[in-house]
Amino acid sequence: MRHTSHIRVDLDAVAGNLRAIRADLGPGTRLCSVVKADAYGLGARRLTRTLVGAGSDRLAVFTPAQAAEIEEVSGAAPIMVLMPVRELPRDPAISRLLAAGRLELTVGSLEQLTALTEIRLGRPLPVHVELDCGMGRGGVDPRALATLVEGVRLSRSLRLRGVSTHFSSADPETIAVQATRFDAALESIASLLPRTVLIHAASTGPCFSAPEQRRDLVRLGLGWTGVLPGDRDGAAARALGLREVVRWTSTIVQVRTVEAGATVGYGSRWTASGDTRIGLVPVGYSDGYPSTLADPADPHRVLVEVRDGRRSVPVLGAVNMDQLVVDLSALDPTERLEGAEVVLISDQSDSQAGLARVAARAGLPPHQLLACLGSNVPRTYLAEGGGERFGTAPAAPIELDRSASAAG
Repeated sequence: MRHTSHIRVDLDAVAGNLRAIRADLGPGTRLCSVVKADAYGLGARRLTRTLVGAGSDRLAVFTPAQAAEIEEVSGAAPIMVLMPVRELPRDPAISRLLAAGRLELTVGSLEQLTALTEIRLGRPLPVHVELDCGMGRGGVDPRALATLVEGVRLSRSLRLRGVSTHFSSADPETIAVQATRFDAALESIASLLPRTVLIHAASTGPCFSAPEQRRDLVRLGLGWTGVLPGDRDGAAARALGLREVVRWTSTIVQVRTVEAGATVGYGSRWTASGDTRIGLVPVGYSDGYPSTLADPADPHRVLVEVRDGRRSVPVLGAVNMDQLVVDLSALDPTERLEGAEVVLISDQSDSQAGLARVAARAGLPPHQLLACLGSNVPRTYLAEGGGERFGTAPAAPIELDRSASAAG
């Protein structure tokens, strides 16, 4: 079956990103790679194997089912479940994780604590107590933290492995306010905490916008993809030596010229000011390409392969369910473009089609854009070291991301 597009994941870049971030963290901070939601839609089993091989100390998922999925490829790394679980499924993979002491749960309420203390496993279950310092999601209120921690300490079924919070923003001022609450709560229970407990608060954004919050452990999700929150032009990521890992390509399947005054797409949002050469690309929002724009004056851009490299061209009008239209008018009119490769998401961080720029145009965080990429689009994996390739997508030539217009 011929697919209209492919997503390539560069495992060598993933491993390099993890090593670069670990080097920046230094020896005093452990690194937990977040691979929930099928590793943001990129394939949890493939990514887990690479991340553990590159030195990830532990892994984080949202549900026990996600933990079971990666159990056999996760080596000896503990797996932290972020969802407030009250019972464990009867699953051989979960049983193996429990027997090895590698499954760690997150506890965020007294009711959950009561349910977990009734589980009998033959050995204590490691748990991380989560404190809500402003995220307003999971976690216990600071006023109940001491009671929750003491309950874990007194339980024969549980063992306190960590105390955590989750900042609601990467903004340093917001982090400072929420970190103050976290520190005050930790101070109030200092006598209850064993020396081996892990204190952790920072995800990818705060890890770099407020490095003093790295503490004993950081939970790294977006960072291993080579993108940092708010880093639209990729400068901060490049300074750390990070490389983007995702490249999504398709092809032009039809080229035609529309006359001046013609409109393109639902709602006739774009009108040709003159005769315009356009191309049809068989990818749309059902495949995960974003249909919205934070600023309609800043259209999405893709890269089209031409004789002398790749040129940035704008997407015209509305993105359809399974197709989009691009403006080819600035390209050489004598060049045949049917069948030309189109880069929808580039793995070059400074590209007009880089993940962070596409996400910013859509008004989405980059990890949301990744997680929304359609499961119908085949994933191809470039093996670590650049050798073996899994799947059918060809290796990419060196990309010249040159603008076809001043807006590029």
